[in-house]
Amino acid sequence: MHGNEQNTPPSSLNGDEITSMEDEGVIYLDEMDELGDEEMEEFLSQEEEDIDIEPPEDHSALVFSKHVGSVFCCDLHPNGKLAVTGGEDDKAYVWSVESGQVVHECMNHKDSVIFVGFSFDGSYLATVDMSGVIKVWKYSDGTDPWPLAFEYIADDLSFGMWHFGAKVLICGAVSGDIYIFKIPSGETKVLQGHNVKVECAKLFTDGVRMAAGYEDGTVKTWDIKTSAVTHQLPANVHQIRVTAIDIHPDNSLMASISTDGKVILTTTNNGKIVGELQTENDLETVAFAQDQLLGFLALGTLTGSVTIWDVARQLLRHQCTKPENEVNGVTKMFWVKNNLMTGCLDGSIRAYEGRSGEQCVILTGHRSEILDLCYNAKENLILSTSDDGSARIFKYDVSSGN
Repeated sequence: MHGNEQNTPPSSLNGDEITSMEDEGVIYLDEMDELGDEEMEEFLSQEEEDIDIEPPEDHSALVFSKHVGSVFCCDLHPNGKLAVTGGEDDKAYVWSVESGQVVHECMNHKDSVIFVGFSFDGSYLATVDMSGVIKVWKYSDGTDPWPLAFEYIADDLSFGMWHFGAKVLICGAVSGDIYIFKIPSGETKVLQGHNVKVECAKLFTDGVRMAAGYEDGTVKTWDIKTSAVTHQLPANVHQIRVTAIDIHPDNSLMASISTDGKVILTTTNNGKIVGELQTENDLETVAFAQDQLLGFLALGTLTGSVTIWDVARQLLRHQCTKPENEVNGVTKMFWVKNNLMTGCLDGSIRAYEGRSGEQCVILTGHRSEILDLCYNAKENLILSTSDDGSARIFKYDVSSGN
């Protein structure tokens, strides 16, 4: 699941920022009489083209369409039986992946929900909105409503994430501060920023350190126990917004990317720059292959480029797709074994075999861009959300390529 704010979710449907539709190509009834013959013919022709667009073949096993407006975020419960989605309608829903039936509705958010996620053990669910409302719900396997275990109101937020091995919730703010909460006690600490928006963060595999990328190009490595910055990549290295960060599975290397196509490789022990790669502009996603034997780093751009690099040699291994068609631009990316999964601007989910770089799977159904994407290995399920207002469940067994 994007200027520099292209992957920031729009304000709520109920907000006050939507004041004009002039830039959307809208023609009002009282303006129809002012159109000339050629303009009218062009308008009607465009209307016919819109009607004639064939919907893509739907490969999904289930479609969830209860949201009104874009669906920004999603997650799958560790047991693979429940999904959670959050959207532009200021709501989050927990629902069955088998029936689509709503199990729990997360109420009283004040703006677009930009993060939803289950804790590592599935015992808690966090829902976070843009205005700073943070709610944590206690999982219930019965029919009773899920009780609210923790609530906090922060500054305007840019992202949220759970710790991968502890009941710790992390939220980044537009102010640059990063909030860290222990759940359910609510013990809170704040990693103070430098008055520049924090865009993204990634935990190191040791679970103690975290890298954070900022709008001005700064990358800081924090010790989340001591709240200290252990080392820092200054803003003049990236020089522009850091869009994503990933950590090598052996914890030795960090890759940070910026919108100008620059990739900086640094050591995790002292922050020393050991490599720099240059790709196309609008670089959006980065992902190390989790299988260390593969030794791959994947990159995706909003212009449609997908590349796989040899980490050790810092050389391009595969150009899976070229930036020739922006509808195939990549918004989300992760590895499932040796397959690189990508969510695209055209609404498709495309998988590439890491060793060959060849596309091995394409899943369609969405009619607009993918905004978020996740995978549950236990049940071999992919959950996607889209600008088309829907969430979809796809069944995908990577071992069979089916």
